[in-house]
Amino acid sequence: MQGLQVQLRSASPIRLEAEFDCGAGELVALVGPSGSGKTSMLRAIAGLWTPADVQGHIRVAGQAWLDTAAGVQRSPQDRRAGLVFQHYALFPHMTALANVALAAGPGWSSEQVFALLTRLGLAALADRRPAQLSGGQQQRVALARALVRVMPRPTAAEVTAPQVLPGVLLLDEPFSAVDAPTRQTLYRELAALRQKVSVPMVLVTHDLSEARRLADRVVIVDAGQTLQIGEPARVFASPRNARVAELVGIQNHFQGQFFKDRPGWARLRWSDDRQPHRALELAVVDKNKIDNDTPVTWVLNGEEVDVLADGDPTVTRAEGVTRLRCQLLEVLSLGEISLCTLSAQDLPSQTITLNLTSRLLQRLQVGAGGWVQLHIAPGALHIMPVREVLR
Repeated sequence: MQGLQVQLRSASPIRLEAEFDCGAGELVALVGPSGSGKTSMLRAIAGLWTPADVQGHIRVAGQAWLDTAAGVQRSPQDRRAGLVFQHYALFPHMTALANVALAAGPGWSSEQVFALLTRLGLAALADRRPAQLSGGQQQRVALARALVRVMPRPTAAEVTAPQVLPGVLLLDEPFSAVDAPTRQTLYRELAALRQKVSVPMVLVTHDLSEARRLADRVVIVDAGQTLQIGEPARVFASPRNARVAELVGIQNHFQGQFFKDRPGWARLRWSDDRQPHRALELAVVDKNKIDNDTPVTWVLNGEEVDVLADGDPTVTRAEGVTRLRCQLLEVLSLGEISLCTLSAQDLPSQTITLNLTSRLLQRLQVGAGGWVQLHIAPGALHIMPVREVLR
């Protein structure tokens, strides 16, 4: 495989059960809460953190950087890993140019390193030391230093075809300290780099929108363990279990009971332990993965819910759409978006949270205390067996 393969197990000093891959030219984002082990995974790939009891392997372009079974453990110097630390880690006594030049591979001249700084908008800062740079400027220098370790040496004739290099680019929150215009510039540099150099790129970020924007796939990490891997849209819409749903910020997470219906369809009974006699039923697609009369946990993807005025006679032609009459309990304006809390008329003990545009609320002429109707398509529901959640 012309990419990165990681499989690590360790019990101390922190638990680690990491298993993921990143293809050449692919960008994979590690997403999880603080202290979940994301940075430790990056440091392990770079060879800067190796627990005494670690078992497993790290391979890049077929080369073993770590293979405990074969007794292979390359030093950090022998691993072509460009790492952007969360706190920059620039040498304080060296200029920005010298910091980047130190990481450059053989054949790079000072002029070529300076050209890279120019592309990143850092030419005017080349002679400054870290103490003379803002936090955002330091982070941009750190990114340039990581890029120079995996970029091919510039030549007179610009390389047009992507090059497969035995290296990886590791990014630990690289855009967290820069302003929006600079962040967009760095996004473009990263995109341009991916067109020229086909190296695996692993990004650690707490920003879910950034992960969705940049990553080809996301790895959900919690307590040192990889919980789910997949394309961002799929993972965020179809979490593997309740913990993943929580980590990716899904707010509408409920309990229910799954009942098979006609072929290809099922019913989701939504009730409340405090009022078991009151319940709603929603139509869902039956993928034959859940047995009849099974307790489940499920999430509602608010982006796939249509909100109409109360009493709107519109009839949807889509099969299986559930219509709910709901009251707006709370409307909190956040600029163009309003955070809305609703309760269903037939199940007032349960609440649904939706982010609605102020324009939609104005068109519907509704505010707190008012009523709307929700059209919930089967695709807006994602169902998980309770037994999977409790593992």
